[in-house]
Amino acid sequence: MKRPPISHVVLCTLGSAGDVNPFLGIGQGLRKRGYRVTLITNSFFEAQARDVGLEFVGLGSTADYLSLIENPDLWHPYKGLKLLAERALLPSMEPLYEIISSFDPSQTVLAAQGQLFGAHIAHEKLGFPFVTIHLQPSTFRTVHDVPVLPSWVPPLLKSGIFSLVDFFLLDPTFAPQINRFRRSLGLPVVRKVFARAMHSRQLTVGLFPDWFASPQPDWPPQTKLTGFVFYDKRNRTEGDSKRLEEFLSRGDPPILFTPGTAMKHGSEFFADCNAACRLLGRRGILLTQHADQLPDDLPTEVQHFDYVPFSEILPRAAALVHHGGIGTTAQAIAAGIPQVIRPMAYDQPDNAARVERLGIGASLRPKKFNAPSLARELNRITSTEVRDRCKSFARKIIPDQSLDVTCAALEDFARQH
Repeated sequence: MKRPPISHVVLCTLGSAGDVNPFLGIGQGLRKRGYRVTLITNSFFEAQARDVGLEFVGLGSTADYLSLIENPDLWHPYKGLKLLAERALLPSMEPLYEIISSFDPSQTVLAAQGQLFGAHIAHEKLGFPFVTIHLQPSTFRTVHDVPVLPSWVPPLLKSGIFSLVDFFLLDPTFAPQINRFRRSLGLPVVRKVFARAMHSRQLTVGLFPDWFASPQPDWPPQTKLTGFVFYDKRNRTEGDSKRLEEFLSRGDPPILFTPGTAMKHGSEFFADCNAACRLLGRRGILLTQHADQLPDDLPTEVQHFDYVPFSEILPRAAALVHHGGIGTTAQAIAAGIPQVIRPMAYDQPDNAARVERLGIGASLRPKKFNAPSLARELNRITSTEVRDRCKSFARKIIPDQSLDVTCAALEDFARQH
């Protein structure tokens, strides 16, 4: 008897809004194609998921999320990954497996970020068709094109660097708990977790275009790049909308500054941004939901807003200064404006290096990020030449098309299984 076609897609992700928003967009797109869609992520994002019509299962509490972003080590280049592993990724592994096990593998496709090891294990043990979805190029390990390393570093040395990172940091942090759970289910142990266990062997989707990061010979052969996928929530108050329009209408396009939605320790960042506006004589918008980070002496021409959809404000901005998350980086490229990135950890240095290489922005590491250096870089990247390059790359991005290609890839995968 022929099995009915797969009708249910389970999307799994953990992280900040930058990690969750693309999955909300994909979920919306799949629902329009007639699929039942369940989003599994931290309960902090439940309202957003239900607002767009997705079923929702919480993976960790809102209190867990808020407690994690309170910790300044979250943004440390080395301590951050260990903290994220111990407080989010590893504690969620077994609960995610249990949630997934309640679904029918004959009717369900799993689509998860690669670091959600509970989804990998559910695929291996229970037989769910499985897709990994990666938001950023840095997730794809390669010995060829590594923008954060000098071009003269040979592939053999790059391989050695990765092996040292595996041996001293990644495997000691992740492998013991992953393998304890795998052994309890009768599965073989894994080694070099981030080298060998990050990608589905069935399909891996990269949510970025090949001109941002071209596929490398040592990437998984089942990789498909579909382009940047965007999602903006729109729930602003009428008062905020009116205040924003009044501010925008009374002067030149402002520079927008944000350290990311999960950053609660950005006081120095905002102080430097405010001072850079004064040095340049430019207008600015400071964007954060955590207003206690802001300077007390904001001038009239520098305004604070809790939230403004990037798709609305960036095309009306002169430039964007931010942390280098892939979602924010992609939004700036789509808007055709230059950007200055202050990368701290995770994928941010790689994203910043790619922006610099494309000639559409600049990168300033935290130790070199101050008001004078920021002002100099903003002066440089707002030149006509850089702005023209930004516009040329913006024309390469068609958000609806990228979403359609992503949803079509998942739908084709579901039909084949």
